[in-house]
Amino acid sequence: MTSRAVSKFLGGAGICVLALTAPFAGCHDQSVTSSDDPTCSRDADCSSLGVEFGCDAGHCRHGSFASGGGAGGGGDGGAGAPEVVAGTAGAAPLGACHSEPDLTPSFPAPTALDPDFVARAAAVIGSCMPDDGVARSAAHLWLEHLAAPRLYFRLGEQLECLANASCGCAAVEHCLGWVYRVPPAVCPSGCQGQVFTGCGDGAQITMDCSRFGLSCDRAADCVAEAAVACDGSEAPTCTAQGEALFCDDGFMQKTPCQALGFSCVAGKCVGNGTDCTDSDSTSGELEQVLPIGTACTGGKLSACLGGKTTSVDCATQGPGFSCQSFNGAFFCGLAAECVPAGNYSSPEPATCDGTTLGFCNAGRLEHLDCTTLGFSGCEIDTSQTRYGCIPGALAQ
Repeated sequence: MTSRAVSKFLGGAGICVLALTAPFAGCHDQSVTSSDDPTCSRDADCSSLGVEFGCDAGHCRHGSFASGGGAGGGGDGGAGAPEVVAGTAGAAPLGACHSEPDLTPSFPAPTALDPDFVARAAAVIGSCMPDDGVARSAAHLWLEHLAAPRLYFRLGEQLECLANASCGCAAVEHCLGWVYRVPPAVCPSGCQGQVFTGCGDGAQITMDCSRFGLSCDRAADCVAEAAVACDGSEAPTCTAQGEALFCDDGFMQKTPCQALGFSCVAGKCVGNGTDCTDSDSTSGELEQVLPIGTACTGGKLSACLGGKTTSVDCATQGPGFSCQSFNGAFFCGLAAECVPAGNYSSPEPATCDGTTLGFCNAGRLEHLDCTTLGFSGCEIDTSQTRYGCIPGALAQ
């Protein structure tokens, strides 16, 4: 997933709403006000108030967006809070979620990821936060370690919570602290602790940066380190640690190269071998390292990265991963039953058979019953922002 694709990834809302493709440059610059609502650290702390209450940004709230409730405590913390944004009618209340978020998350190694958790989490993310779709969401979870430490490459830090919540799209708010609402008349923008709030394009978004192992930055939303502003005139370069350093969305970004076994040349991750021709134009994206497989050699994936050949030990890319080949494609994965989704496309889109969702997960065909994840059914209709389990699509 690239920063250019993230606005679609989260439902087609604008830049300000998502705070992912750029900082909230067009939002009102006001401090986030505090709330008098009861404090909490998890949804269970609010259970005495009723099942319609959940924990949102450290306070018990009624009718939050993910729960599909009515009027409730919005980001302004006062009376007359806005009605929730439409799009999750019939979603389970936060109190129905069966798992708890990791409040001190750490970035997982790819070999530590549970393939079943990835499948279930991808079904939730792909259904509720389109339009990447479920197959691409699964691929993004597996490839997060090959990317810059940006918010949308950190969803795996709450993998177990997303996989086991079983409360439909309410899992997005419950696990990620990620909430959409209709904005109040005076819309705050900024940080309250590690929680970022901002508005734009007719919606307000609140997200808990700590759920992603990141820190809240007033200008750059959730960051791994202090944000350094840039204007786009800076040429990509390499850091002393072999990271690709480049300007994107108004701030300097870093992508690991040397730490992954590749080289950094002119601000770009490249292989260490001979010249080659990338077969996929997305392989040169600066914020993610995407070697394009060309063959399986000695149990390793032979690939082209940035115009130079490289070799990838598939055993380091996921638990039980090996070099696989299917329909002429070469990749590191669990099986050779399908071709995993790429950065911009999915050669084998998700399907529905009754309430059962089918999709490719690292080369393995998955078949998940949406009702076990807290949804009511399954439907693929991208024109209606339906990408898998329903009801979904948090922002429409």
